[in-house]
Amino acid sequence: MNPKILDSIQKYDSIIIFRHILPDMDALGSQYGLASWIRSAYPQKKVYCAGEGSPLQKKLGLSLETLSEGIYLKSLGIVLDASTANRVDDQNYTRCASTIRIDHHVQTESFCSVEWIDPKASATCEMLALWLKENQGMLPADAANLLYAGLVADNVRFTTKSVSANSFYAAAYLMNFGIDVIACDQMNYSSTWNDYQYETLVRTKASRKNHFLYAVMEQDDYLPVLSSFASAKEKVYVLSGVEDIQIWALFTRMEDGVHYSASLRSKTIDIRAVAQKYHGGGHACACGIKNLTRDQIKEIVELLANLSESVLSISV
Repeated sequence: MNPKILDSIQKYDSIIIFRHILPDMDALGSQYGLASWIRSAYPQKKVYCAGEGSPLQKKLGLSLETLSEGIYLKSLGIVLDASTANRVDDQNYTRCASTIRIDHHVQTESFCSVEWIDPKASATCEMLALWLKENQGMLPADAANLLYAGLVADNVRFTTKSVSANSFYAAAYLMNFGIDVIACDQMNYSSTWNDYQYETLVRTKASRKNHFLYAVMEQDDYLPVLSSFASAKEKVYVLSGVEDIQIWALFTRMEDGVHYSASLRSKTIDIRAVAQKYHGGGHACACGIKNLTRDQIKEIVELLANLSESVLSISV
């Protein structure tokens, strides 16, 4: 970790923590986990969590603050788990007196004063936990639980390609502070009855091409049972786990009723080039794209189906 990060945290009396839009558990876990640790270590500081509300944030009972311009101008801004500037939820981060970025995505641009990027880490929560471990930082139980929940969400219970010994060192460190592993697992992977109904529908509508599995979902599919597009787009995981499927994708009609969002996943094949071709991005085996047309979906289906077949053929 860049030593300037700790220096800045110690220097500023007001700190605002940001994360990416449509936050997942790694984004929220790192945001609120770091906030909890700073409040515990430096009780005299004012620490705020910024961004729009989301279904997951509300489910977890995590509050957000409405901040005045004056607070931004005098604060240190810490941006977590955001791969590009346009994905930061609350663009007022640019108004902060100084900015820090901590992220585990492959770096494609720099947009903060100080940046700590580790694309080998399986989660931003992993990076924060290891840094706290190295610095012998004590953690409140809620911070440890949030960081652990974010860790196991992004590396899917230690099963992704990015998992390393460091992932387990981070988890072992967090275990020292009374985390509830069962509660964290249920937080990430349990389903409501409405979730279960929709997940079943996603599987029912799935189509296969070569070693690629995908589903295209409309607003009429998810609005009767789910509260939002954000909840629907996260269901890509229900297409995983099929023995001979190498790549899977969920295309979900967006809130504008016109475009689609794509959530792309693979077991081991690097799919970033396909995402980047359509102005998306992410990790080697987990990418996202926004604002797609139906014709672009057809193109992506062909690209991923061919990729799943060609890479598999080379490996045989």
